[in-house]
This record gives sequence, structure tokens and C-alpha cells, in this order.
Amino acid sequence: MSPFYSILSVWKPLTTTTLLTLSTLFTAPLVTANPTCTNLRIPLTATASNEVFPIPVGLNYSNPAAVSAFVQTVLGDAGTAYPLIPTTFTGIVAARYCEPEVTIANRSDVVQLFMSGVTENNLYWFGLGYPNGYDGNEYSTVDYASKQGYPTLAIDRIGVGNSTHPDPILQQQVNLEEAVSHQLVTMLKAGTAVPGKTFNRIIFVGHSYGSVLGNAQATNHPGDISAFILTGFGVSIIPVAADLPQTVPFPATLYAPRFAGFAPGYLVTSSEAGRRAYLWGKPGSFDEGIFEKDYDDEDVVGLGELLSIDGGLKEAPASTAPVYIITGDSDDVFCLAATCGDGPSSPQAQACALFPKAETCEYFIPVGTGHMISLHYSAQTSFQKYHAFLASVGF
Repeated sequence: MSPFYSILSVWKPLTTTTLLTLSTLFTAPLVTANPTCTNLRIPLTATASNEVFPIPVGLNYSNPAAVSAFVQTVLGDAGTAYPLIPTTFTGIVAARYCEPEVTIANRSDVVQLFMSGVTENNLYWFGLGYPNGYDGNEYSTVDYASKQGYPTLAIDRIGVGNSTHPDPILQQQVNLEEAVSHQLVTMLKAGTAVPGKTFNRIIFVGHSYGSVLGNAQATNHPGDISAFILTGFGVSIIPVAADLPQTVPFPATLYAPRFAGFAPGYLVTSSEAGRRAYLWGKPGSFDEGIFEKDYDDEDVVGLGELLSIDGGLKEAPASTAPVYIITGDSDDVFCLAATCGDGPSSPQAQACALFPKAETCEYFIPVGTGHMISLHYSAQTSFQKYHAFLASVGF
């Protein structure tokens, strides 16, 4: 077995159906019942210069108001340059790799790399469940991509899910997490991340904080990614800071038994009403059942991620990869207004300015949809839109 990975488990459907189609003149896709998925534990080491934030002496992590006020102070003082210190992550990135149910020759060297937002892990991309998501595959980005012939790799970012949990303040920051993503891309291209697979083209699909990491990767390593799909994304951190208190951030270790032993800098959103207002759209735009499941099963956010998020929102002057942005018109994380609007003044259009050399930058604004793009009734439309964009730019 390669020293670069280990396989935890392989799941395959019991029944496989093969059929030939004439959807293309150049290849006859091989269709199976579902994607075939493999759980991986990928060891890697990455180093970056992280910021040293002035954590108040005696900060009470169990006081949501104090934690929120500190985050607001740091994010509100964007002009402050905090000291940098070399920081290394050595550990495991847990991931789920899925072979598509449709085999299309010109997509066999492409992989969609999924990067979730805070308090979410890889299950976000499977409709909050695996092998069966909420309401089947209705909210599964992986399932939709599989039907289009794309291999996918959905990871647990460091600090969430089954990945190694580093220091949530000193290590779990944008700079080091981007370095981890860069190492992972390097391994995907070298054939050392997924057993027996080498990928020449990487499509980065991010959500929220994951999209911020994509922006950072375009800035720091412009040759890594062939196309970016950035969902729940905007250019301003002002709303992020302004609305954080309503979620009532609270130490995960004191919140639920599944987080027992976590360092106090790992937080959850402890207010159901606050999470609804912050992350979800207008009434009637989502199923109450999936909202409840998301709240009940939420993962964690490291305090360092909240403090460093503005470090990922920078112009990527050398990246030429095409960019597609999906942010709902009711996204309270990146938009303070009652509606995010449309046109050149919208957060989506402004975000395109971060990619001045992109081959193209386009955006879609699903109506009534909040921050959790893949979990609203508009999910299938969003999936269709971004895959049509990928096809239009040669993927």
C-alpha cells in the first residue's frame, strides 16, 4: 500500500446497471446505479505563516458575548498587521472519494475537490448523510456531479469531522488551511492522494469559508486549480462580524458529548434561532426537516478561522482559472441588506473583481436562498447552473 494514503472502507451499491447512451459522438458513457465511494485517511504535512492574535487575558470562551466582541474587534480592524509565526500541520485529512456513475472519457482526469464551510464537514456535499442524504440525493452535490461524469473528493477540513484537530487558534487559520489544500492538490496531481488515480485538472468547489480558502489558493498558488466554483461567497467580512452574535458561539466541548475533550477554542452555533436567521433563507425556501438535521448534526469552527477569514479575501492577480460564484439573494453572511440584489453592485459581482485575470467570472443568484446553498429547495438549480458553466469552459 502506498505510504501516502490508507483506505478505511469502500461502499458500493448491491446492484449495478450498465447501459450505453449516445449522448456524445466520441464516447459511450458507462452508467452505474450510484457513485462508488471510498473513505480515505490522507497523511500530509503543510507549513504556513499564521497570525498571532492578541487573545484577551482570561477570555471566557463560555461567554458568547465576549467571544463575539473579540472577533468583531479583530475583523473590524482590517488595517492591523498582526505578527506572523511559522506554523506546521502534520496529521490526517479525512476524505471521501467517489467514482462517478457515468464514465465520460474527457472527465476522467478531472476531479471536483469539495471544501466545506465552518461547522460543516464532508457530509454537507452529500445532503447531510452518507450513503443516503436527506430526501435521498435531492441535496447531494456529489450525486449530481456523479451523474455528469465527474470524480469527486469531499474532504473534512483540518479541525472538523474525522480529520486531525490542531490548535483551534494558533493553527486553524486561513493561511495554514490553504497550505493544506495546496499540498492536497499537489498529491492529487502526483497520484498519491487517491489510490491508483492521477488527476491533471482540479475543480475547486467551495462553500462559505471553503470558498474563502479557494480565493486564498488562487492568490497564493495560481497554478493549482483549473476552475473555481465558489458558493456562499462575497467580498466583505462586515456582515460576517455583525451577525455573528445571534448564533451564540459556545465551546463545543461543553455543548454536546460528541465534542468531549475538544479545546475550548472549538466553537458551535448554540442558538437554533440564530443559526436559522444567519445561515438560512426566506420562509418556504427550505425544508424544515433538513434545517433541523443541519442544526442537530453541526460540526465545529475554530476561533482562529473566524479571526483570520479576512486574510483569504484578497485579489488573485495571477490566477487565470474561470470562476463561477453562487450566492443567494438572502445570504445574511455576506450581505447585510434585506436582499443582496443583482447587477454590478451585488456582492457576487464585486467578488468577481478579486479575479481580474480569470478567463471568465460569472455568477448566479438563487432567489430566496440563504447561505446554505446546497440545502435549499434551489439546490438542484444551483447544481445544474454550475455544471453548465463547467461544460461551457471546457470541463
